[in-house]
Amino acid sequence: MAFCPKCNGEMDVIAKACPHCGYDFALPPVFTSDEPGIIYSGLADVALTISSIAAGLGCIGAIIVAIRALTRSHLFEAFVLCPIAFFLQLGMLVVFERVRRIK
Repeated sequence: MAFCPKCNGEMDVIAKACPHCGYDFALPPVFTSDEPGIIYSGLADVALTISSIAAGLGCIGAIIVAIRALTRSHLFEAFVLCPIAFFLQLGMLVVFERVRRIK
């Protein structure tokens, strides 16, 4: 036997709802962004926006530096360092945008 966390009534272990009070166990937990702190503040939104812009500019900068390195015959920089920098910046941009959508 199991007990309902809401009414403390006895119920079957595999039940999806309490037969006494109707408490539904199938519902996922509700996520709210009303928690206090800097993580959910307006300052965090500004930081995400600025970080997204910086990451996008970093991607563009890596492409420009790669083209410039190619014209100067710096092949290691053009084909190794710049792609690494580009994909790191692109990864950060994706993370920032996904975090912004969660909110």
